[in-house]
Amino acid sequence: MFASAAKVTLKAAAATVVGTGVYVVSYPIFCKQRPEKVVVVGGGTAGIGVAAMLQNEGMKNVTIVEPNQTHYYQPLWTLVGGGLASAENSKKDMKAVIPKGTTWIPKRVESFEPDSNKVTLDDGSTVEYDYLVVAAGMQTDWDAIPGLEEGLQKEDSGVVSIYHPKYCSKTWKTFQSIKNNPSFNAVNPAALFFTFPPTVLKCAGAPQKIMWVLEDTLRGEGKRDHANLTFFTPGASMFGVKHYSEKLEKMRLERGVHAAFENKLVSIDVPNKIATFLDLKNNSKIKKHYDMLHVGPHMSAPTFLQQSPLSDSNGWVDVDKHTMQSTKYSNIFALGDCTNTPNSKTAAAVTSQAPVVVHNIERSIDKLPLDGFYTGYASCPLVIARDQVLLAEFGYGGQLAETFDRKNGKFPWKFIGTEGFFQQRFFFFLKETLFPYVYWNLWTKGYWYGTNGPLKPNVVRAMEEAASVSTSE
Repeated sequence: MFASAAKVTLKAAAATVVGTGVYVVSYPIFCKQRPEKVVVVGGGTAGIGVAAMLQNEGMKNVTIVEPNQTHYYQPLWTLVGGGLASAENSKKDMKAVIPKGTTWIPKRVESFEPDSNKVTLDDGSTVEYDYLVVAAGMQTDWDAIPGLEEGLQKEDSGVVSIYHPKYCSKTWKTFQSIKNNPSFNAVNPAALFFTFPPTVLKCAGAPQKIMWVLEDTLRGEGKRDHANLTFFTPGASMFGVKHYSEKLEKMRLERGVHAAFENKLVSIDVPNKIATFLDLKNNSKIKKHYDMLHVGPHMSAPTFLQQSPLSDSNGWVDVDKHTMQSTKYSNIFALGDCTNTPNSKTAAAVTSQAPVVVHNIERSIDKLPLDGFYTGYASCPLVIARDQVLLAEFGYGGQLAETFDRKNGKFPWKFIGTEGFFQQRFFFFLKETLFPYVYWNLWTKGYWYGTNGPLKPNVVRAMEEAASVSTSE
C-alpha cells in the first residue's frame, strides 16, 4: 500500500565520524519520486554529473540540452600533451554518458525566457521547465590572439595548446621533434615558451603543468640544457594562492625555468616564429623568437549567455556564491565554469557544487529555506614531473582546504599528509589512474562526491557557521 502511494528508492545508509573538515554523510533511506521538470543546459562535466545526481535523488523528469556528440574528460589533456596518456582515452560518445532515464536534446540553446520558464533552441523550438540548471561551461576564444588559429592548424608551426583534444596531441609531437633535433644543444638551446592568458581560464594550473612535465622529460633524458623554458603570465606570481605560489617559485628557480611576470601574449607571427608580448609594467611590446609556443588561450562566457537575462555584466550566470541559486530567478541554479562564483574553475570545484545544487533544488521544491552551502572549494593537481603532483586545494579567498593535511585534513585521508616523496607520487596516481576511472564509472552516474568519494556529503551549514565563513572570506 505504501509502495502504491509513492515509489521509493532504497539507498545505502552511511555515516562518518564528525571532525574538523569532515562532512557527515546523510544518505536518505527513501527518495520519493518528484514530478518537477528539470532542464539542464550543458552536457559537460557539470551538466552530466548534476543530472545524474538529480536522477538518483528521485527527479525522474530531467532533460539535458547539449549539441555535442562527444563528451570529453578534459583533465587528461595535460597528460596527453606530456606523452603520458592517449587522447582517445579522454572521450566517449555523448549518448554513452547521458544518465539512464534522462532525456537528451542534441541542440544548441539560443536564448532564455525565464519569466515564462522556457528555453529557446537553435531550431526555434522551446523547452519548458519547472527548474533550470545552467551548466554551460566557458568558451575558448581561439581567435582572440592574432596568429593563434593559423599556428595551431599548421603542423610545423611550433604553436601548440593542451586546451583542445587535437592540439594536446600536437603538443607532444612538436616537443618530441624539438627534443630529438640534433641542431638543439647546450650551445644552441631551443626556446620553449608557455603562456597564461589575461582572462578567466578553466584549470588555471594547466599552462604550467605541461611546462613542468616537459622540463622533467628533458631532465630525465639528460637534455635539460638543450632548451630554455620561459613562463609568461600577466600576473605577478606563479599561482593565485600564495602558499602554492611560493612552492612553485622555489621550484622554478631550482630547475632553471625563466619567468616573465606581468607579460601577456598579444600576437603570433607564424611564418617567422615570432611571438609578441605586451609588458604590462611599462606598456611596451617585446618580440621574441620561439621554437615551441604553448598557448593558454583566452576564454569567456558562452556567447548565448553573454546577453541573457540570467547573467551579470560580464556574461557569467549571476548566482549566490554559496547556494548556487540565481540572484534573479528563484527556480534557476547554475554551476561550473559558466557562473560568476569567485572560485578556481576546475572539475574538483564542480564535484563540490553539484551536491549543493541538488540539495537546494529539493529544498526549493519543498518550499524550505536553502541551506546547502558551497565553500568555494577547488583543487588543482599541479603535475610537476612525469610522476609527481603538488596537490593544491583551496576555497574562497585562497583559504587552504587540504584533504590530506595532517592537522586540518579529512579523516582518514589526513594521515597521508601533503608533503614528501610518497605523497607526490600518490597524488600523481590519483591524477593519472584513479580520477579518470572514477570520472567514467562513478561521476557520470552521480555516485562521486569529490573529497567525500562515493559517500554523499552533508552540504548543510548552520546559519551561524555560514555567516562566519562569509565574513572571513
